[in-house]
Amino acid sequence: MTVSKIVALRKAGNSRVLTVPTDLDANIGTKYEVQVLDNGNVVFTPVTHKNIFDDPEWKNYDYQKDLEENPELQPLNPVGKERFE
Repeated sequence: MTVSKIVALRKAGNSRVLTVPTDLDANIGTKYEVQVLDNGNVVFTPVTHKNIFDDPEWKNYDYQKDLEENPELQPLNPVGKERFE
């Protein structure tokens, strides 16, 4: 289904704003990627968040190996009067 409406570009502070029709099925705060095509068309595409843990590379990642080999992830050795609770 294609929806066609005419909206006006307006200035709000230091930004330019396009009015979004209220019947658009999107929540306040939805983020969009904006592309300006060579022919002057402006395309707004909703940004979808990718769950990096769905990637097979991350599913098979060896976290324990990182804990053992990365010095920044090693337990701390207190030097002075540090207190751990």
